[in-house]
Amino acid sequence: MELERVIYPLMVTFDEDINKNDGPSHITDLIILTIKSLIPSEESVRVDIDYTRYEEEIKLWKYYRHGENPSLMNVLDGTDPNVYWEGKDDTLYYRLIPIILANKDFGPVRQEVIKNTLFTIGNIEALIEGILLSKLIYCLIIGKENILNELKEEVINFSQIEFIEEYREFFRIPYEEYKGKYPIEFEQNKIYALNTLNLFFTRRFKALEDCLKILLNKEKASTILGKSVEFYVDGNSNNQLQLDSYYYELGNYIYNLRNGRIDPKLLKIDKYHLPNIFEFQEGEVFYHSLLNKSKVIKRQEIDGKVIIHLKTKSGIYRLIND
Repeated sequence: MELERVIYPLMVTFDEDINKNDGPSHITDLIILTIKSLIPSEESVRVDIDYTRYEEEIKLWKYYRHGENPSLMNVLDGTDPNVYWEGKDDTLYYRLIPIILANKDFGPVRQEVIKNTLFTIGNIEALIEGILLSKLIYCLIIGKENILNELKEEVINFSQIEFIEEYREFFRIPYEEYKGKYPIEFEQNKIYALNTLNLFFTRRFKALEDCLKILLNKEKASTILGKSVEFYVDGNSNNQLQLDSYYYELGNYIYNLRNGRIDPKLLKIDKYHLPNIFEFQEGEVFYHSLLNKSKVIKRQEIDGKVIIHLKTKSGIYRLIND
């Protein structure tokens, strides 16, 4: 079934995250806010991220988050160069999934994957691995053959000069301020990536290594992304996903974006209305550009913290202002 083939990587990620953490973690949070920030282009056949909305969604996420990591908090609390350049963002490869699924051509996927990576980290290894994992999943969805060669060409053709020229403005810290030798490390990581694709496995590109082992040798997966690869290799999911209907609705939404069934004008926010949620009292109803019509169903003040339970169209949010 085409729908399942498109959305399975998203569903298995939700399922694994929720089961592992007895509920959604910050990984699921970031996937969902990424989905909410997707918008079809009015000029071409592609689905991009609206980064104005993405920024606002991240700011709101701070108050209802179900976990965190240093790279995400670095976006909110400042930009520590060491965290930006050297950090590992455990949400990265999973929040790229909606971008992959929503687009039928890989050009837009590559561009958005690069921009979304640079939004939280400038780590070169993570950047290249994210591109390769995205290409791998993209190829599996469309049934592409000779995937390993496709991935090698992706690395070989990844020009550092063109990358810097096109994406300079998306670095949160200018790459000229990188304390290491960025040009040398960039090319070194391309070599490390090619070594991995030639099946010379090291301590680098571990997520890609897991996916390649499954793709080529049909080994069992040790990562969430690996379970997605298993699905395409084996032809069945091998497990029953236990997900709330809300997550399947998100999958259907992605599928409709992919097939051009959603008018971008319905998603575009021309003027943001973002009232201070913590000023509202119990029982009050208000409009918020990201949450739409919202109602405060419970308000608490405990140890200097204001806790708001908010009923919205997409569910109940528990926000804490500390």
